[in-house]
Amino acid sequence: MSQRAEQLAEILIREFNTFLIKDAEPPRDIFITLTGVTMTDDLENALIQVSVLPVNKSGTALEFLKKVTPAALRYLGKHMVLRILPRLRYQVDDFALKHRNVERALEEDQE
Repeated sequence: MSQRAEQLAEILIREFNTFLIKDAEPPRDIFITLTGVTMTDDLENALIQVSVLPVNKSGTALEFLKKVTPAALRYLGKHMVLRILPRLRYQVDDFALKHRNVERALEEDQE
């Protein structure tokens, strides 16, 4: 990622998190955290990594994010100075799930 793309990714994640906290109402039983953003060098596409708890609600969380994308783009358009807003795509960051699987494997080895 270019330096400009990295800078934009940092601003995008901060502003998107603010949008989720202030304007969006995620389902009450789901905790959504944005863990990272990867921008293309042309700044037209953004892949947002999302951590979801509980893990089995990932599909519901992705549906929610897709549903609020138009409102998120309006919010970002007001709070970021860009000629063109990037297309937003979402990907579940399954680090927590992988971490839990490693812990279970280590526990089984100790027994």
